[in-house]
Amino acid sequence: MTKDITVIKLGGSLLTDKTKPYTYRKEVLESVSREIGECLDEGPIQSLVLLHGVGSYGHPPVLEHNLHKGFLGPEQLLPLSKTQESVATLRHIIVKELQNAGIPVCLMYPSSMVTSEKMRMTNYFLEPLKGFASIGMVPLLGGDILVDSAMGWSVGSGDQLAVIIAKELGAKRLIFASDVSGIYETDPKLKSDAARIDTINLNDLDAALQRMGASGIDDASGAMKGKLKAIAPAKPLIEQGLEVGLLSMMNYGNLKAFLNNEDCQCTRVIVE
Repeated sequence: MTKDITVIKLGGSLLTDKTKPYTYRKEVLESVSREIGECLDEGPIQSLVLLHGVGSYGHPPVLEHNLHKGFLGPEQLLPLSKTQESVATLRHIIVKELQNAGIPVCLMYPSSMVTSEKMRMTNYFLEPLKGFASIGMVPLLGGDILVDSAMGWSVGSGDQLAVIIAKELGAKRLIFASDVSGIYETDPKLKSDAARIDTINLNDLDAALQRMGASGIDDASGAMKGKLKAIAPAKPLIEQGLEVGLLSMMNYGNLKAFLNNEDCQCTRVIVE
């Protein structure tokens, strides 16, 4: 592939209302789809892979039936099937909105391409994804339950998979879009004057994680520390030029500003 590749992970906290099970944010999804479509049409994005969190369509049943603890017994099998059905509902909602914005998405399932060991993705076959991306389709992958050699199954991290895809496809950019504008010193949902951290140096990651733990940093998915830990293996890629940013897409325009190197409320991950 010769085109610059952008990988975007759309967080579950962005696309769904986590305070209301099985509820998606229609206006936000429409805005996100329109902005991504315009970025493809206008050129800031040449080739794209999309990932999405499952938010309020996946977390409630996963927690209710302890699916996040791995395979515990056959009584979990039907709940797993129903959870997959619930998440499929969200997947198809997202597909329709992206198609309405003129984006030729190709719905793909991580569970068909990736296996794990103790929640760490160890084996993956991305040739189908690479093939569809090479002809101009936009692969779309969502949160999924993966076969796990140690646990039977485990919840697949979309953040971890986004880094793997960025590496395997030689992406130019890796963007994590959520409902908050990056990483803050304190929780911006609790303190309106919370200070955003403009850049995080992976060479100082341990210090950054300690500071976040002391301040109680969190986002609606509880995943900001997890995101940084998932991004850490991308350090060699960042050294080679991969651009990594965390931003909000709750309001139209932030993605375009980031892509065009304009003023943008975001956190950039660097290596210096």
